[in-house]
Amino acid sequence: MKSWIDKTVTLNDTWGPGAQHSLTNPLGCLPEFSLRARYLRDNHGKRHPAHLTLEFSSGFLADGWHNITFTPMGSKAVSDIGGLPAWDASHRDTYRKLINSAKSLDNSQTERLEAVIPYLDKGHVAYNTVRLFYVTNAVKGPIVDLVVVRISHHTGIPGTVQARQEGGAQGPPH
Repeated sequence: MKSWIDKTVTLNDTWGPGAQHSLTNPLGCLPEFSLRARYLRDNHGKRHPAHLTLEFSSGFLADGWHNITFTPMGSKAVSDIGGLPAWDASHRDTYRKLINSAKSLDNSQTERLEAVIPYLDKGHVAYNTVRLFYVTNAVKGPIVDLVVVRISHHTGIPGTVQARQEGGAQGPPH
């Protein structure tokens, strides 16, 4: 979890229906957010990071992201994303193809942060599960680490919530 603490992420690219619900913002620009650790103290007063909260400037994410808590999950590093060129819009398809084909992002044992984000869908509250993956040394360039955002779009079916669509995004931490 240390790699996430006090990081700011500016997304370079977003795609898919889930991204349309959760990664659009009032400014019409790509999202930007910072992660701040929240701690628990043990009986010796030592602080232990328990989860992360999100901070963002007004307009850089939709209202549903306010006061969201990300929970750390999994223990295995992302293993199949690497060798990407430094980000440039001309490499968009290369990034999307590699991210979409990464099997480790579908493995429940892969290390990630996870939260549920509400949004309005035709006047009704709906929810997306958002997963953040920190990929070290994924890019050949001045910024070598990458954050991948996976979104599962949920549609309410009477009595249930069921995943229907996927969305994604990526960008460097700084």
